[in-house]
Amino acid sequence: MLLLATANPHKVEEMQAIFAALLPDLRLLSLADLPGGPPPEPAETGTTFEANATIKARAYAAASGMPCLADDSGLEIDALNGRPGVISSHYCTDGQETGMTRAQRDQANNQRVLRELEGVAPEKRTARFVCTMALSLPHPPKHPPKHQWDRPPAGRQLPTPSERLSLLTPLDLSPVQSHPPGPLIIRNGSLPHWERGGSTYFITFRVLQGKLAPQERDIVLDACLHWHNQRAIVHLVIVMPDHVHLILTPLPNGETWHTLADLMQSIKTFTSRTINAARGVTGTLWQPEYFDRLIRHADELREKWQYTLENPVRKGLVRNWLEYQWTSGGALREDRPEAGPTALARGTFEGRIGLPTQVPRGSHGFGYDPLFLVAPDFTHTGAELDPSEKNRLSHRAAAAGQMAQHLRALLAADPHALGPDQA
Repeated sequence: MLLLATANPHKVEEMQAIFAALLPDLRLLSLADLPGGPPPEPAETGTTFEANATIKARAYAAASGMPCLADDSGLEIDALNGRPGVISSHYCTDGQETGMTRAQRDQANNQRVLRELEGVAPEKRTARFVCTMALSLPHPPKHPPKHQWDRPPAGRQLPTPSERLSLLTPLDLSPVQSHPPGPLIIRNGSLPHWERGGSTYFITFRVLQGKLAPQERDIVLDACLHWHNQRAIVHLVIVMPDHVHLILTPLPNGETWHTLADLMQSIKTFTSRTINAARGVTGTLWQPEYFDRLIRHADELREKWQYTLENPVRKGLVRNWLEYQWTSGGALREDRPEAGPTALARGTFEGRIGLPTQVPRGSHGFGYDPLFLVAPDFTHTGAELDPSEKNRLSHRAAAAGQMAQHLRALLAADPHALGPDQA
């Protein structure tokens, strides 16, 4: 049994239909099905879809005592520099809850989007729906990680500089330690790249010129975390205005390993294309090469870890590393480590926003669906698609397919992970 972190009947119906095809025996409940009704809504203070999905999954799992699957979904419009983004559901009020009904918000949101796109040519109205799903269990894992973040001393919200060292703990690399290490490979470009399967790396890549705006840093942060627990363990990532630091361990890929070259190409290509489209420019966003260092021992790991976290402090951007919002990774926990998400998944649905003479159209969708012309033909809106076709193509379907794999793996390892009534 799995709790969906929503009481929206449209979303519940869509999610039930999607998961029915993936895990037919999985029973899904909505917040409206809980005794006493939905728990209080947590404040969605995150700046990324991943952060908000995690906040909701943690809060509702703790409140209900049930495994909880939360999603944070939204629309990114390239001509609006990625807006509405994480405030998609309340875009008409700049992200503020004002007591409007869902139908009223949908209408006002759509009107604002069409108004802000006035005069933008059809080919420049490209957009995508994004869905990030987070799964959180209400109880600590039976086998907690060997190394966890220490709590700051009681009564202190932020650690002092000397106390930060106590937070720099060794990483738990157990997911890859059981796999035989690969051979040492040296790849030569402008810089040499030394790789050995199963190793952990410190990586830096830089903007070719200029700086990344806050919303652009959000895009880069999401992209760096996209393959977490799928192609690599992303232990730590920090996106600075003009460069990025990563500490990651590539995961096995069949008999071999996912390579740094493939991971970096994926991150740099996606972010370059997305940010350039939002800026309305073409050209190279990143310097062609990246610096990587194979971490050889715990002391070196601690040094790189501290260097990465302290980067925004040294640059005068914040007084304390915990204040810098473009810092994330599988090893960071904002609350208790055991309350973090068990799994994350991300999916997209590509299209563009129709002209006011073309949209809104359709009755099968909600939110921005009546405005959204589905790629590659751009002839039908998301609200005109047959529900079964939309459930096959949508961003939620893409994220749900990844999450279904996580759920199968979780249940294979522990048949009672979702309680006595799980699939």
